[in-house]
Amino acid sequence: MFKKEPHIKALSNLKNSERKKLLQTCKKQTNNDEYTFPTSTIKQTNFCSQKSVGVVYTDENNTPILFKEKHNEQLFPTVYSCWENPTLLPIILTHGFVIEEHLFNGANLMISGSIPPFDPRSKVGTLCGVASREAPKVVLAIGIVEMDLPSYDRVLGETGVAVKVIHHFNDGLSKALKVKLDPPIAKSGDEDINSKQVQPPEEAKIVENAQENMQKAQVHVEELAEVLDHFSVSDVDYFITRALYYTLTQDKSLVLPISPSNFISNHIMRNLPPIDHNEVNVKKTSWRKSAKFLKHFEKEGFLKLKGKGDDLTIVGKTIDKDELKNFVPYKVGSSTSAQESGEHANSKEKTPGMMYSMTLYKPFSIAKDFLKEANLGFRTYYTSQDIRSALSQYISTNNLADTKDKGKVVMDDLLFNMVNKKKKNLNAARIMPRAQILDPLLANNFTEFYQIFKNDDSLLFKAPIKGSPPRIKITTEMKIGRKVITRVSNFEVFQIDPESLAGDLRKICSGSTTIGESQTFKSAEVQVQGPHGQLIIDHLNNLGVPNKWIDFENKLKKKKRT
Repeated sequence: MFKKEPHIKALSNLKNSERKKLLQTCKKQTNNDEYTFPTSTIKQTNFCSQKSVGVVYTDENNTPILFKEKHNEQLFPTVYSCWENPTLLPIILTHGFVIEEHLFNGANLMISGSIPPFDPRSKVGTLCGVASREAPKVVLAIGIVEMDLPSYDRVLGETGVAVKVIHHFNDGLSKALKVKLDPPIAKSGDEDINSKQVQPPEEAKIVENAQENMQKAQVHVEELAEVLDHFSVSDVDYFITRALYYTLTQDKSLVLPISPSNFISNHIMRNLPPIDHNEVNVKKTSWRKSAKFLKHFEKEGFLKLKGKGDDLTIVGKTIDKDELKNFVPYKVGSSTSAQESGEHANSKEKTPGMMYSMTLYKPFSIAKDFLKEANLGFRTYYTSQDIRSALSQYISTNNLADTKDKGKVVMDDLLFNMVNKKKKNLNAARIMPRAQILDPLLANNFTEFYQIFKNDDSLLFKAPIKGSPPRIKITTEMKIGRKVITRVSNFEVFQIDPESLAGDLRKICSGSTTIGESQTFKSAEVQVQGPHGQLIIDHLNNLGVPNKWIDFENKLKKKKRT
């Protein structure tokens, strides 16, 4: 509902009688008599989004707690309400990457991505929250149940929308109201997510039985293998099985016959979703060994094997299985997380206590063919080191190194077209120094993006942003009337609040401050009386912004005469 920021009108306080009526309605709709508003003052305003209009209710801090559509009395609690009241709605669990990669990008929760057992209250049409299995009490999305979830004991191979997502953390509604809250940190040792939920008396026994079954399943899993830090054995089985389905249905580079080691390393592992391969691999499945894994799926009818014992060869595959016909492709990723790549790529630039950036490249046009030829798994973004390695692999595989001078490359048609794409010079030399190929290759065939990491190594943005890292502009100048001021702009991109910055500078600089709008960057601008450039730079450094992202111009200094 809020893929983009809705238009929000000015907030107004709700009358006491209307506040009580709203609270009673919410209790009745959620069957939760213990629910209370977080503050005594409740505000309301109208919103207008791309697909809907309605009313949003906030607390006294302007944090949205409820909203509803026009001509519809159904109240939708926000994720912020669920953080304050974890038992407000039944919660459907899923994997963390499903929330980050799919739900936050506007997708609904599919049944195959959910994790049973399900809350008995999660019937068709019921409001529910969606949380990750790593933090089962922290709701990150709100939606409507589309399937009779309690009737499913397992979801592998099932198809259909389980939850239609209406609102999620940090969506357009949150941005429109400038909510800066982060999800609460889940405490280790918390009780199971169903243990404190409010159920009608007739459902209490059902929930208790479901919890006992889940505990038995967990004990069985622990007997199979050691307990993993982040994923259970069943989770790892799930990921590896999905990677097999992806390989059999989507991986066009798969050529049979193929050895088990080649099949696992170059296909199964490369077709996993964006996840740490140290935690998800065949050794940490219930099969433990590649041979057992392959024999299991031969027995299930997915593969055809030749050989005995561990000496096997995959000679055939079957794509007529229902699981493969109904398989929905997902975004595959590398074994290294964006954060780990950032630390590796920027280890020389990273300064303790400061934010740091990572440059990423997104391929377009024939660059995708090049990466495929270089056997680099498909991803949305690549680092320059990834592309450098792919280039070396491509040159080596196609024997393009000059026999007379190994430092030069005899470019084939694909490489020649990529390097000379913008020059369009068909008579350009085919032989080129190896060191001079990468720069034009990146400039002509990849779009540059950047991601900024906070000083605690967490991501500043949900997804990389096109272009180069932004720079904060500080200008000291004299206004009409010989009044000296210092202006600061383009700081909001670093999640620095204008009002907080103005308040800090008022104390640090001992001068009055005003908040306006920058004409250059079309964002907020803070103005402080006096020449305080260095003080402001020091304060931005304390907030984690390094000097390389700050431009300071002092217009008071006289220019030298030439």
